[in-house]
Amino acid sequence: MHVAYFAAKARLGRTQLASLTHGSPDDACWADQRDRLLIGAVDALHDTSDVPEPLWGQLAAEFSEAELLDLLLLCGWYHAISFAARATRLELESWAPAFTAAAAWQWSFTHPTSPADSTASAPRN
Repeated sequence: MHVAYFAAKARLGRTQLASLTHGSPDDACWADQRDRLLIGAVDALHDTSDVPEPLWGQLAAEFSEAELLDLLLLCGWYHAISFAARATRLELESWAPAFTAAAAWQWSFTHPTSPADSTASAPRN
């Protein structure tokens, strides 16, 4: 799961990762309304392949049309990658924790294709 690699750069803490895997956009760790809206949109797209009209209105008030299109296409692209990886039984990356283990991850590792000095260390909430 690539959130393990990008969590520090995105400034995602342990509480936020736990929320992404087992929580909701209403969790206290999401102080920024834009973050809450994005998480809600991703959850809705994942669950129903649609964004409910009230949520779409909130998104449109915060994000440009280009940003909204990027959001939709990015979610679709990740779904497509997931479908292909799962259907072809692609071997899991040995260095990446399972998504369900993200909240318990120890936050220190070196990506196998990165220089040794690029160890990621995410902030703890």
